[in-house]
Amino acid sequence: MLHAIIRAERMPVVKEQLRNIGIGGMTVSSVSGWSRQRELHLQWRGQPVSYDLVPRMKFEIAVPDDRVELVIRTIVKHARSGESGEQGDGIIFLSSIEQAVNIATLEEGDKSLT
Repeated sequence: MLHAIIRAERMPVVKEQLRNIGIGGMTVSSVSGWSRQRELHLQWRGQPVSYDLVPRMKFEIAVPDDRVELVIRTIVKHARSGESGEQGDGIIFLSSIEQAVNIATLEEGDKSLT
C-alpha cells in the first residue's frame, strides 16, 4: 500500500499522471498536519493568519510490487515544486498488504488490484 501526502494544489496533476500510467483506482482524502514546516502564514481580509495544521491531500493506492517504483517516480516528479523541490512538497510511505480481495469479482492478490 502506498500512501502519499502532497500539497493540495498539486493533486489534480498527480491524479491525472497516475491515470496516464494505468493506475486504475485510488482513494484521495483531504488531510491536514505539520512536519518541519510548522506554520502556514497567510492573509485573510487583510489580516495576517497563521495555521499550525497545513492542508494536504492524501493518496492511498494499492500497487502491485512490479509497479511501485513507477508510481513513486510519477508522484515525485509531479508533486515536487520546481527542479529541486521545496520543504512541504510531501512524503510517501509504503506498507505491505497481506491479502486483497475484489468484492465484485472475488479475485485475490495482484489480480484484485487491476
